[in-house]
Amino acid sequence: MATYDIDALKSDLPTAKELAQFVYDRTQIALDLVGKPKDDQYQVAKNALEGKKVPADYITNDNPYVDKRELIPVDEIKKLPPRSEDLPPIESRVNFFGATNMPHPFDPQSDKKVQINFWKYDSGLITFQIMGPLEQVAIGERINKFGQTVPEKYSYIDPRTEESVLRRPDGTFTEKGRGLYAFCSGEKGAGIWSMIDKSTMAIAAKNITNPWA
Repeated sequence: MATYDIDALKSDLPTAKELAQFVYDRTQIALDLVGKPKDDQYQVAKNALEGKKVPADYITNDNPYVDKRELIPVDEIKKLPPRSEDLPPIESRVNFFGATNMPHPFDPQSDKKVQINFWKYDSGLITFQIMGPLEQVAIGERINKFGQTVPEKYSYIDPRTEESVLRRPDGTFTEKGRGLYAFCSGEKGAGIWSMIDKSTMAIAAKNITNPWA
């Protein structure tokens, strides 16, 4: 493996950016050199170029050719809260139905659709959860250093929800549950309510072959 002279590196590559790019070209190792002591920068670069050990605090995942100031920030995807402890145990679910073509809660009249999972529990309680999809959208505009118009940032249209009650065990509906029930039991919802509120006893009865079992 080639050897390198520190004084020559200092002469040929006087800035941390140039030094990091040179090392990256030769080794594919990305070094975090900016703000570090000059002598240490060149010693670490020399070690990297010669295949020697590089201190962990000098290693980065950032490509030295990428100008961070020109990167378009992306909002974090929100984390859903944990499943409510007020809901029945998952083991008590008796029916599941997944609807993949439901109106989008943020724009119900558009062509955008969401996927909703429905669960029925042995108590008669029915829940729903909007599973997605997420849609990345551009927010604002700015001019980058190349004179191009680019978004200020990217964000997400995120319709996802935690699992929520649609119908209580006593047969009454929550506020959102009433709307979902009306849609799912009507023509626009293709009458899927019967698939959501399915009776396990009725299903079992259709499949009985031995009445004495």
